[in-house]
Amino acid sequence: MNRRSIRFRLTAWYAAILAVTLAVTGAGVWLAIRESIHETVDKELRSRLHAMRDFLRQQPADELIEDTALSPVGTRFRIAKAGGGWFYQAPGTERWVAPPPAADLPERGRAQTIVRNGKPMRVLSAPIPLGVVQIGIPIDEFTEMLSEFTWTALLASPFLLLLASAGGYWMSRRALVPVEQIARTAGEIQAQSLSERLPVGGSGDELDHLSVTLNGMLARLEDSFRRITQFTADASHELRTPVAIIRTTAEVVRRKSRTEQEYIEALDRILKESERTTGLIEDLMLLARADAQAETMLREQVPLADLVRDASADVRALAETVGVTLRVGGLDECSVAGDPRALRRLLLILLDNAIKYSKPGGEVSLALRLEEKAAVLEVRDTGMGIAEGDLPHIFERFYRASKDRSRKVGGVGLGLSIAQWIARQHGGQILVESVAGQGSVFRVVFTSFSETPIRIESGA
Repeated sequence: MNRRSIRFRLTAWYAAILAVTLAVTGAGVWLAIRESIHETVDKELRSRLHAMRDFLRQQPADELIEDTALSPVGTRFRIAKAGGGWFYQAPGTERWVAPPPAADLPERGRAQTIVRNGKPMRVLSAPIPLGVVQIGIPIDEFTEMLSEFTWTALLASPFLLLLASAGGYWMSRRALVPVEQIARTAGEIQAQSLSERLPVGGSGDELDHLSVTLNGMLARLEDSFRRITQFTADASHELRTPVAIIRTTAEVVRRKSRTEQEYIEALDRILKESERTTGLIEDLMLLARADAQAETMLREQVPLADLVRDASADVRALAETVGVTLRVGGLDECSVAGDPRALRRLLLILLDNAIKYSKPGGEVSLALRLEEKAAVLEVRDTGMGIAEGDLPHIFERFYRASKDRSRKVGGVGLGLSIAQWIARQHGGQILVESVAGQGSVFRVVFTSFSETPIRIESGA
């Protein structure tokens, strides 16, 4: 038997606790029986004492020794005079303990157990008008009964302890069978078999709760592993295209001499793809640092209205190039504690998406308003919208909505993931409403903000 196993330790603790319980219970029962014997005998002795006192109040003391009613079979007594010496001593009482003075005894007397000639006797000493009386009753039969109980308990306890320990070992072994099944199943789960689950017995006990908890953990690990695998595959796919273009362009240019204009065009193509690759790598590194919680942000009060004005000015030229009208609506003055560069990037991502997915002649509107418990930054467009089936996934990495949207513009599907992460880092979230063919509304809701007074420019 492995002494380090839970089964052995449970059995050992069970046996130890049972042994202590048996010892304490046996001692308690032994004391209770002894006290019961003493109470019964003491009650009989006091009954005899009461009878003797009644007799002495009615009869002369000289007749006491002749009255057999006071001395039933097995009962002996003797009377000590108040001034010393004995008034009467029954045969066999000479070796009893000397009685204490009458003044030191309570009215009901004081009982004690003595042993004479190997036999125990219960003796009651009490004051009477003549002096002190001692009445004794042998209790050897009671003592033998108590001794038999003691030996029975001592001899039976090891057997009961052994039997109970064996039963405890069997029960612990049976109770730990599900643990062995859980351990065996968990040991067989590999990275390729994360879809397997631990057995749940259906009893609703702690082991079932453990299995359900571990199954939940395995489900989360499976989802995370799937996301990492998908993330790696998508990242590799997205990086392969620009790298292939760069390599192909360089190989084609080196095959023969080219004109200066051809070299310039080739280098421009390589530069463009290099910039695209650099941007993708920077986004991937940002998300990796975010997952590792290693990305740090500044914390300062950022006026959101000023941020909206600057960002809208930067993307206005892009909107005009594709024939989209950019309108900036009401801007309530407020500020958010955070990183101004990150918040600017969040807004530029939303504006860039809104412009790219809008048709020529469409409109993108931008507004900032204060609600009861939040500051809401809203970007609304009249573009192609997002299908209902795509809405739950648009913030997933490398996810791109329907083919119509993906075919119209490029991108790798990381922008909204980064935007959502930035919003959450600032205590907010991005809410989306969209109808395919009618446009989309992205709202960034900040629940932690402070109102700032509207600044009036000098000379206005």
